[in-house]
Amino acid sequence: MSFKINIWRIIGILAIIGFAVLFFKIMVYLVISLILFLIGYPITYRIEKIKLGKFKIPDALAALITIILLLSFFVFLFFLILPPLINEAKTLSGLNFYDVLHNSLNQFPTLKNLLLKFGTEDELKIQLSKQFNDFSNSFSISQIANNISVYFSTIIGGTLCVLFITFFFLKDENIVRSSILSITPKDVENDIRVVLVTSKKMLSRYFSALFIDMIIVGTSVFILMSVFSIKNALIIATVAGILNVIPYVGSAITLIIALFLGLSSCISSGNYELMAPTINKIFFSILGVIALDGFIVQPYLFSNSVKAHPLEIFIVTLMAATIGGIVGMIVALPVYTLIRIIAKEFLTHVKFFRKISESIDDK
Repeated sequence: MSFKINIWRIIGILAIIGFAVLFFKIMVYLVISLILFLIGYPITYRIEKIKLGKFKIPDALAALITIILLLSFFVFLFFLILPPLINEAKTLSGLNFYDVLHNSLNQFPTLKNLLLKFGTEDELKIQLSKQFNDFSNSFSISQIANNISVYFSTIIGGTLCVLFITFFFLKDENIVRSSILSITPKDVENDIRVVLVTSKKMLSRYFSALFIDMIIVGTSVFILMSVFSIKNALIIATVAGILNVIPYVGSAITLIIALFLGLSSCISSGNYELMAPTINKIFFSILGVIALDGFIVQPYLFSNSVKAHPLEIFIVTLMAATIGGIVGMIVALPVYTLIRIIAKEFLTHVKFFRKISESIDDK
């Protein structure tokens, strides 16, 4: 009898894995929706508690308001960041490339002397022009238009799917639990209930800690950029906060974008002599924030939210990066937290799993 039960469990697990592989896009939508649910549920819960006399806000309306708030937040970020980047790119494209190159290199004699070892300044200009033309010619206008059309349709369709799923998750928070319990064997149903409750609590803590960390990083960068009179300080700070969800790599991307915005303002205004000081201010400001966040803020916030040692978190993140790159780094902690929660209920007889899950409180 026990053998038959184990066989059916294995078949069930294989069926779930097969579904995830065959319908990968749907699984991605579900995962994103679950994340938005964990972020938005506290908002929905508080809206549902609002009473206007005898009138109580319905679950559907509270979920809809939460969806609108989340969507408005992301749209605000999109229009805050993208237009200034496009404007800076347009401004730079209208300048004479050779004059910009010449004036910029004059501000960095060491770099200029290094490049001149590969040829004269005119030869460098010709080579750069050739590389740029080759890159431009590799993409036809029609090809770019088609790709934009395809990706735009995919993004719009995916966004609508995610919002639709998230709405029903928020409207009926028990829908996920009911769905999972409906395919759960009777003998482990109580254990699965504990896993679901603990997962919701710990993942909510994690995403709350992540949001707080984003605010701290963004605010710190904004203050420093403002103190040093760096143009587009708010945009740089917003980018820094958002990209901080990507461990290590996000900071590097933030630095590149910040340097682009800072240097483009120097170039467009003709203040080439400010390029070197601007680079130093941006580089050391962001480096300081990254160091403060990486060594003090993140270890405190994340270790308390997922109940794991900072070194443990660091190693897990590196392992996830090796397996899944940037995406792996982003999902590392939530996935690892789920593994530990499941291990606490089902794998405590194995010393390794008992050790990594002993700090989890499932009460």
